[in-house]
Amino acid sequence: MTTPDTDPLDAPTAALAAAVLEVARHVEDGPLAAPRLFALARSAELTAASPSLAALLGADGAGEDAPDDLQLTPIDLDDGSQDARGEDPLSALATVQWPDLAAGGAIACELAPTAWSVRAEEGAEELPEGRALRVVVAAHTDGTTWSAVHRGAEHGYVLGAALLPDISAALLQTLRPAD
Repeated sequence: MTTPDTDPLDAPTAALAAAVLEVARHVEDGPLAAPRLFALARSAELTAASPSLAALLGADGAGEDAPDDLQLTPIDLDDGSQDARGEDPLSALATVQWPDLAAGGAIACELAPTAWSVRAEEGAEELPEGRALRVVVAAHTDGTTWSAVHRGAEHGYVLGAALLPDISAALLQTLRPAD
């Protein structure tokens, strides 16, 4: 396999994709009975607002260890009340209130085998049949989305911008300012 000469992702999308993979790794091994929501904060703003956090992370806000302006830090919003949201990701998104620092949001959930299908021409052979899919969908306030679908420990993830359009659209709707 060769590496392409140019990165197929622009910098903001790459930052969102990195945040998606960070959330996916965070929820990968544990149980996920209900959707989990994550605020995505700009790392530079987060460390600037909290010097003690910056010191703890070794990012003093200057030099090469400082986060860039696009880097996003996922913040788990789980407050222990997952049961109130149920198992439906769209229901969980209907009630979310993002903190002021959120530059985006993400949802991690499992989709029951009856809740998903893949068109044959879209590479159905890449996804396991008959079992729940663990997915992470993220959106930035600028409208950019990115998703990860876990195929199992030995097969890794399918990644892309438009893998789960219904969840992506619902997530984007939650990030729009109220009229």
